[in-house]
Amino acid sequence: MAAWWFQHKMKILVEIFIPVLFVSQHALGVDVQKVEVEEGQGSVLLPCEGPTFECDNCSVEWSRSDLNPSTVHLRQDQGDHLQNQNQNYRGRTSMITNALEEGELRLNLTHPSVDDTGNYTCSIRYRGRKLRQFKVQLKVQKVPVPTWVTVLVVVLVLLVLGGAVIGGVLWYYRSKTNTVLQVEVDSGVESVLLPWRTNVHLTDDVTVEWTDKENRKVHVYQNGSDHPEQQDGRYRGQTEMNKDLKIGDFSLTMKHVTSVDTNMYTCTVYSRDGNKLSSKDVTLKVRVPQVEVEVDTGVESVLLPWRTSVPLTDDVTVEWTDKENIKVHVNQNGSDHPEEQFYLYRGRTEMNKDLKTGDVSLTLKYPTSVDSGSFFCTISSNHGNILMRKEVELEVRDCQVEVEEGAESVLLPFRTTPDLPGDTEVVWRRYRPRPVMMVHLYQNGSDQSDEQNQFYRGRTEMNEDLLRTGDLSLRLKNPTETDSGGYGCRVESRERKIWRWTRVMLKVKGQSVSVCLCLSVCLCVTVLCLRCRASSGPGSNRGHQDQQQLP
Repeated sequence: MAAWWFQHKMKILVEIFIPVLFVSQHALGVDVQKVEVEEGQGSVLLPCEGPTFECDNCSVEWSRSDLNPSTVHLRQDQGDHLQNQNQNYRGRTSMITNALEEGELRLNLTHPSVDDTGNYTCSIRYRGRKLRQFKVQLKVQKVPVPTWVTVLVVVLVLLVLGGAVIGGVLWYYRSKTNTVLQVEVDSGVESVLLPWRTNVHLTDDVTVEWTDKENRKVHVYQNGSDHPEQQDGRYRGQTEMNKDLKIGDFSLTMKHVTSVDTNMYTCTVYSRDGNKLSSKDVTLKVRVPQVEVEVDTGVESVLLPWRTSVPLTDDVTVEWTDKENIKVHVNQNGSDHPEEQFYLYRGRTEMNKDLKTGDVSLTLKYPTSVDSGSFFCTISSNHGNILMRKEVELEVRDCQVEVEEGAESVLLPFRTTPDLPGDTEVVWRRYRPRPVMMVHLYQNGSDQSDEQNQFYRGRTEMNEDLLRTGDLSLRLKNPTETDSGGYGCRVESRERKIWRWTRVMLKVKGQSVSVCLCLSVCLCVTVLCLRCRASSGPGSNRGHQDQQQLP
């Protein structure tokens, strides 16, 4: 639906609408779109769209996490930035000129080959922070081989059968030694072990490094001690290793895992000189027995519940984050810290003040579809150690409005926190169908009709006291079928760093069926009248006159 999510999520949350507009993809849980093409085709389009038109400083990056560098294409406000583009894609990628303005973020990839097969990510960022992302799975199939080529290959295979058998044995041995371990566990368990044991004798001066598939450092053990300062922030305080490497146990313990920890993890052992000695891959899948909460856009608030089984002390830190690891609410040492909140959530969250009850539930006010997705509550000690973690899945259903064509007006509802600052800007746009249109702009304390699309000029109005009440609903007069579509409202205050976003789906039912029915009835009545008139016409009168002439 923050300034696509600010404009960041400001505009994702544009993001998200880009929940927005993407919606309810909620679950940065985003469905993977599959695209197939044959090798040799001129080009292929990888689909992606989002409300980047709500961003002033948004960027879009297409990437593949299995490549280094991972960037396939990067588009910013100023244009394409391809300095860090993977060389395999040089000169083969493009996006439409006004991609960010229109929200059409599809990637055109020319001359696709089998090597291009893989999982692509379309990421929307605001000032470097990822707001929302979409997955596209591309499969490039080889062109079918002609029959004569197949026959020739069979003959050659028979000629080198002995070598093929040997190669098969070697391949089997290699595949067995490189088997990827699979570990599955439920979200919320106290810990999970990513196992790896080897019989190789190692000295204490080796370096053991665990990384995830995005090449983020999960745990680093060097010269006989851990190095948490090298860890990626999302794993800090969550991992632990055996201190005695001489026994060949490089297993990693991960504490309080959630669905975001589902990943491929690689353990690599380096010598003192930096040479790679050995490595092992372990796949972790975290099953989520989710607490699911569903509400409609427009409710005043929603509760994300969690009550711990044990009471808490006042010196713990309770941190709620969303699926993008953005801070939603922070309670530390018994008090809230709104300065650490992300813009999108500022002024919209509330927690129980008495943590001793174990109730760390979060109240989220005025939820919209932008808020759909996973929320995580992490409880840490005053030393930073994670004590407990919980995941809650929230789905905020889009606001659906229906009205008959010919109605005097229709209301597109949107309520948010009251007492908004004077510099608040309220922008209503229709983003679907294309092109994007400015429906209504409230800026500098008044409506800016000159900025409206002429199609809506003179047909919209908002409440006079909208900033004080927080009622930002839009009234659209004389709705017609052509008004049907997706509408988005962005609210932003730079003074107090506030950002809000919602979307409303409007359906105006046309009168075409009724008109056709009326015309049909009128036509039938007209035909009957004409037939009746014909039956009592000149011929009928002549018969009547003949009767009068009889003696």
